[in-house]
Amino acid sequence: MKAFTLFTTGVEKIAEKMSSASYITIIRDSFIYAITLVIIGAFANLINNVLCNTTNGLAYFSQFAFLAKFSSIFTSINYATMNFLAIFIVFLIASHLSRIRNIDNILAGLVALISYVVLIPTEISTKTVSGDIVNVNNVVSSTYTGSQGLFLAMIVGIAATELFAKLQSIDQLKIKMPGSVPVGVSKQFNLLFPGIITVLAFGVVGYLFQLITGKSITDVIYTVLQQPMERVMQYPLGFTVLILLSQAFWVIGIHGSSMIKAVREPIALAAIAANLAAYQSGRAMENIFTIPFWNIFSTIGGAGNTIALIIAIFIFSKREDHRAIAKLSVVPAFFGINEPVIFGLPIVLNPLLAIPFILAPVLSALLGYYLTYIGFAGITMIQIPFTVPPLLNAFIASSGSIGLVITQVLAIILSTLIYIPFVRVANDLAEKDQSL
Repeated sequence: MKAFTLFTTGVEKIAEKMSSASYITIIRDSFIYAITLVIIGAFANLINNVLCNTTNGLAYFSQFAFLAKFSSIFTSINYATMNFLAIFIVFLIASHLSRIRNIDNILAGLVALISYVVLIPTEISTKTVSGDIVNVNNVVSSTYTGSQGLFLAMIVGIAATELFAKLQSIDQLKIKMPGSVPVGVSKQFNLLFPGIITVLAFGVVGYLFQLITGKSITDVIYTVLQQPMERVMQYPLGFTVLILLSQAFWVIGIHGSSMIKAVREPIALAAIAANLAAYQSGRAMENIFTIPFWNIFSTIGGAGNTIALIIAIFIFSKREDHRAIAKLSVVPAFFGINEPVIFGLPIVLNPLLAIPFILAPVLSALLGYYLTYIGFAGITMIQIPFTVPPLLNAFIASSGSIGLVITQVLAIILSTLIYIPFVRVANDLAEKDQSL
């Protein structure tokens, strides 16, 4: 019991520091918006494959062949979302941070966006049919506007907005306009020099970096920072640490997924974007860990795979209070909402139920990873809302992998087996209390 108290105290201190860090909150909130856009793009791709694909979709049949004509609609939607993630994130982060700094959020977002674009190479080398290398100028590669640019987008979104806000506080940079000038116009002139200096600063940094290293800052940030983190998260140790941290926060009553979102989302979104791009081009998908993978194996019925706890209670619990909570929680659990279980039983600050609550999602994720790694379960490439019910989420996210659905069933069974001994101990403890 003393060890559990020390554990919860330590997690509370970590949570306080993370919650007080405004940048963490800003990144988390920005990616919540970005996930909505990714879902739009993913479902456009799903509809395109189901309806318009002439090989595997409905358009394969002659009577529905006309559907293939509409493929470009969904392809365009997918392109407009999945290939501009970095652009969205720059603007969203700047917009969120500018509200905290009490400056114009729209202009701050645009200044940050320009600051990011000036760092992007605008020359692409491509090989012609004859094999010659041709340099194409005044173009921007989706390599830099898509998922590969997410980490630099976060850095620029924060740095550009902080610089822009700081410059606005310097009176010497403000253009004094006559009183007859409308307030809106006068305000924009006041922001002119801060905006110019901010954009110029990033242009100079990008130029000097290219001059000194011979490489663009976008490529270096991806190679040195983002790519290593993406690789780590594709191994069991990487995502296991994230799951453990998330569950630890839940145990002390803090929303664990929100706390680790700023770390998980950039990596997991980049992974699923890469999977979808590989799937569309006919290449093998390599990233097992994605946000759908997390939802399919680590939050079945909510954090801690508590749908398994509900099953265990229905079968083995003799406690009327636990059974009553389980009955109230079963419907929300199908849609990934489990606060009634977490705070009703409770699991929060409960050493007995905290153990399986932490173990179940970890072991389920490891099971899912192994069966996906050996090829039994399909890799996820469709981003879906966390509220999609179990089994259906596995089927949709993998574009129809029955192996992944079966693997999720096995994960539910495994999680139930983990919860059963602790449900029985809870029965025994209740009986002892009644006999006193």
